[in-house]
Amino acid sequence: MIRVVHCGTGLTGREALRAIIEDPALELVGQFVSTPDKIGRDAGELCGLAPVGVAASGDLDEVVSLGADCVCYASNAVGRELEACEQMARFLRRGTNVVTFAVVAMAYPPTSPPELRNVIDDACKAGGSTFYATGSEPGAMSMNFPAAMLTMGGRVTGYRMQLYAHDLATSYPIEEVLRDSMGFGHPDGFAPPRLTGGTVERWWTPDVRFIADLVGFDLDDIRLEWETHSAPHDIDSAIGTIEAGTISAYRWELFGVVDDKRVVTVEYVATIARKTPVPDHWPRLPDGVPGGLMFIVEGRPGFRAILSVDPMPGERLNGSIPMTALAATNAIPVVVGAEAGHLGPTDLPHYATRRAG
Repeated sequence: MIRVVHCGTGLTGREALRAIIEDPALELVGQFVSTPDKIGRDAGELCGLAPVGVAASGDLDEVVSLGADCVCYASNAVGRELEACEQMARFLRRGTNVVTFAVVAMAYPPTSPPELRNVIDDACKAGGSTFYATGSEPGAMSMNFPAAMLTMGGRVTGYRMQLYAHDLATSYPIEEVLRDSMGFGHPDGFAPPRLTGGTVERWWTPDVRFIADLVGFDLDDIRLEWETHSAPHDIDSAIGTIEAGTISAYRWELFGVVDDKRVVTVEYVATIARKTPVPDHWPRLPDGVPGGLMFIVEGRPGFRAILSVDPMPGERLNGSIPMTALAATNAIPVVVGAEAGHLGPTDLPHYATRRAG
């Protein structure tokens, strides 16, 4: 059995904790929490399962000292990426391998920010340990999945990944993010900070670079274009009414170019509610597909695939949440057996779930 420590019990962290407990190859030996009222509670109860005999600790040193084979780091790292990497480095220096979906900028090692990469690389060398970061997009949905597709590729002249995030007010009901960062509900002409403040470039440049490196494009530049669309009438949403004339949808494209031609593109279409009108020139998924990702490979042969997440019976949770967690927890055995260092999506052997039935 592989001895595993887990950190973090937020929405996705709970799914990762549940996966570790239910995985026949893994043994949970420690749980770190940062919320005072969770300290001392059983890890099983923190993720909706029966008690497992592991009490949550608020002392990171105590959890690091367990000397586990691997830690799944699922603590919230948004706005504290360096602190999160320093916490993970403590495990790495101890010789404990790390899997995480918390710091998306680390998903593709060549594009990782130097201030984060140096912390992780130094710790891996000191402890002879392995670090593997994934997520959904960026992460397994945008890297591992198309890498598998491209095993069937031939001459690739272009690649496009389209992400369709419809009805965000329901699937991601964090009003301050939707309104203040994404710009929904602001007057026509407002420039959403998420599009102008570098967030798109930081989060999705790794995807563009990964695909370009994978198939052999030597990019001249990576560029961003975006546009918003205003509601033609009042739209009811899960975060309140989006008034006519205010932003109800936006679309951006981050693309790598060679000789001024777009060769690798990530395109994102977001709407505040399910029936939000969008301009005719915006791309759409086929009828009957409510949302998801489309991957388009241009060339000989040309082909495409749609990844759409099915509803989970009896649960309101979007299936992409456990998928994000499982892409990390399922990798634990191969990460434990891998060479030391910061590994990327194609550095590990194939891995899959171990829970049939």
